[in-house]
Amino acid sequence: MAAAPGEVHAHAAIVGERIVMNTSYNDRVADLMRGEVNSYIIGWSHNGGRNQVFNFVPQGGNTDKISLTAADGKVFYVASPNPGSGSHLKATVGGVGSVYTVVTHAPGQVKFSILSSDGTAPLYWTLNSDNEGTKITLELDNGTANQIWGVVEPDDN
Repeated sequence: MAAAPGEVHAHAAIVGERIVMNTSYNDRVADLMRGEVNSYIIGWSHNGGRNQVFNFVPQGGNTDKISLTAADGKVFYVASPNPGSGSHLKATVGGVGSVYTVVTHAPGQVKFSILSSDGTAPLYWTLNSDNEGTKITLELDNGTANQIWGVVEPDDN
């Protein structure tokens, strides 16, 4: 697949724990709502909680399985089991639909995508508002910063 203007396909996946920050709304990070299973992944102010630390496990090429560990030690996966435009990211116990392609946009900035359930197009993590609690959705590439994410180690932010 050819890279969109300004993008370079990553040659390696992200590895380990990271905070995922939206570049359009600099004060918002990806967050597991209430730290509970089947909750949404939302945009929230960084607070240092475990529900904001995502674990990236390479699955081959430039893909990662993405999970979080709640305060009680339970592991949840960021999942899109039936991805369609407008679908929300959720945390589930199983890892179905939790492998995402990582595309490097610029140094330290990436886009996360998963192929739509009908196989026609990649859908990207999208944060559509700076309001706390806004659900992260899957959307077609819109060419804006609300689909670009900074990834930093938890100690770096």
